[in-house]
Amino acid sequence: MSVSFCHLINPFPCPEDSEHGIASKITYASLRIAADEAAKRGIQVEVNAVVLPGDEIAIKSPAKLAGHLSRTVQDIHPMTPKRPFPLIADILLTGAESSNCDYLIFTNMDIAVQPDFYVQLQEIIEQRFESGTPFTVYRRNISSHYNRIDQLPEMYRQAGQIAYGYDCFVFPASYVSQLDLGNCCIGAAHFDYLLFIMLDVVSGFRARRINDLPLTFHIGNDIAWSSQIDYIEHNLAESLAAIQRMRGRFDIPDDSNFARMEHAHFLPNARLDSRLLRKLKRLPGIGQLALSFKRWLGRSH
Repeated sequence: MSVSFCHLINPFPCPEDSEHGIASKITYASLRIAADEAAKRGIQVEVNAVVLPGDEIAIKSPAKLAGHLSRTVQDIHPMTPKRPFPLIADILLTGAESSNCDYLIFTNMDIAVQPDFYVQLQEIIEQRFESGTPFTVYRRNISSHYNRIDQLPEMYRQAGQIAYGYDCFVFPASYVSQLDLGNCCIGAAHFDYLLFIMLDVVSGFRARRINDLPLTFHIGNDIAWSSQIDYIEHNLAESLAAIQRMRGRFDIPDDSNFARMEHAHFLPNARLDSRLLRKLKRLPGIGQLALSFKRWLGRSH
């Protein structure tokens, strides 16, 4: 028997001709095609949108309204520039309550999917991993010159460049209530790494990453988020606190994804030299200069 999926997204209104507006239209179109293909194969898929009150206008087919968020990171820790970023824990909890599906999928709104996306996910769950294994799927960054839905067939064929972040999560819905994601918000660094290692813990240290199937893609690779230092610092502090709470609850193996990412990602970002560098980026003009330099290098970190 095939598994059922609830694909969670968090759309928000924006100008249709903006970068996010264009990406969202392409994402929705790719989700419609993938959901239709899943239906032909007898795979149950719901695309559920969790939004802030007033953002319902951003929901397009095949998504349906599944719940409202009652707060943003500004209610927890007011920051500038003011961005109403939702908390990742709130999105997942609200989304999980909206469905009785077996597996949740969470992707950002700028992540488009291949036509056989859900079909391939089912095959991964049934054939590649033992039951209950959470995993992420890498994305490809393709050229930013793509900006129309009628270009989707060509986008599907693009080899693109592999991006090694975490922006497509697939995991049993029963795990949501066990996750400790603190008050991390989406839209800034670290929340995705925290979600990955928390899924590693609650699954018995079995989290995996699919690196060999090009199932998702992203138009361009703009990294404007990397200049939002206050939000990055907030998510880092929340992540470090959550990591310590989990270490108090579980015996963490040294060879686990949790331990490796703690030592390779979170602790280096918490070092004094890293913090001083981020403070430097707050000086007028420095943050934008650093962002321009990263764009020139083609790097997100």
